[in-house]
Amino acid sequence: MVSVLGVSVGASAVRVAYPDDEGAVIRTFPVDAAREHPEHVVADAIETVIAERPVDDVQVFGVAYRDEAQAVAVQAAIDCRLVPEVTAALRMLEASGQLGDQATLVFYDLGSSGLTVTVVDRLTGAVLGTARTDEISGDVVDRLIRDHQLDEKRIAPPADEVAESELDARCRRAKEELSTNTAVCVPGDGGLLLLSQDILDSLIVRRVEASARLAREVIESSGRAADAVVLIGGGAHIPLVASLMESWLALPVIVPAQPELVAAEGAALLAQEGTPDRNGAERFAKPVIRGSVLAGGALAVVAVIGLGLGVGGSHLQSSDGDARPVATQPSNADVSPSPAPSPASTPPPSAAVSVPGPAEEEASVPEPAPAPAPAPRPFIPGLPQIQLPTLPPPPPLPPLPRIPGL
Repeated sequence: MVSVLGVSVGASAVRVAYPDDEGAVIRTFPVDAAREHPEHVVADAIETVIAERPVDDVQVFGVAYRDEAQAVAVQAAIDCRLVPEVTAALRMLEASGQLGDQATLVFYDLGSSGLTVTVVDRLTGAVLGTARTDEISGDVVDRLIRDHQLDEKRIAPPADEVAESELDARCRRAKEELSTNTAVCVPGDGGLLLLSQDILDSLIVRRVEASARLAREVIESSGRAADAVVLIGGGAHIPLVASLMESWLALPVIVPAQPELVAAEGAALLAQEGTPDRNGAERFAKPVIRGSVLAGGALAVVAVIGLGLGVGGSHLQSSDGDARPVATQPSNADVSPSPAPSPASTPPPSAAVSVPGPAEEEASVPEPAPAPAPAPRPFIPGLPQIQLPTLPPPPPLPPLPRIPGL
């Protein structure tokens, strides 16, 4: 068995992906940018994962790098196979079947430290144009949230470095939770951090629009007409990013289920292809839901099906995102096959059949019992029956005396 590790290097985290019998396993190792370099975390992360694997595994490493400077630093820290991030991402998308017939793709990679826009020829993998900016990033969005909360005096300013770090973590958590909620409340020292999706959009809309202009410029300089935009990196979870890219670039937008993991999984696939065992590619192409996510997903499926049956709808969401009609099956209560009539038993010819006479037939048929009187309707619907007593009729009134002269 060949154990393959795919690694993506980010400014805030190093992610390691490797296949198992059920799908892809992802390990995340945070990077403290103030105290350590991501390249050193790569080596430590790989050593940690190797120590947890069987000792007889043959280890193959694939590390996705952002630029040449990062590639040189990673190569100096550990001996591995290096692949460009965009190449790894393209390989993973091909394996997962999320791409259609697009020939030219625009990768919009929004990470914690910046944005990289790359135009790629899908058939050859050639990079036709690229640009990077730090005007928008995950850290920039966190800082905008923090400044807004402090300017509005909704939370108290941090008193020391520990409190400042804790506030940064709360802002990041609020940003992440708004990817699936319209409003969040993050408790902590200094007061509640309250933030809505509308407020977040107003804080970042200009920077996202500027990134859309950058993407448009990269597409124009590539000399090719783009067919789709692929959002990867943690920033792809922000709803405003997808909506503005679609409207500004007039292109379909593809967002993988876990955009921050695409590069690591693709790096593992590329490393796997150079080894005798090719089964890892199939396992990476099958997403796996584990632990508490599985429980929540199962409840979500039950809720969707119940809603569809409750309102009589016949549409379910398909795997490619289109709503397709689904024929509803009738229940047994509605359409139940009537039992087939049993054939009448015919006596054999030799058997004697006695036919009762009229007197015997009349005597054998009992008189039908009188039908019971229907139960009286309840006095108050929904309450137990109350038997009211039957009152006797009142006595007749005495005759009035006659008045003389009238």
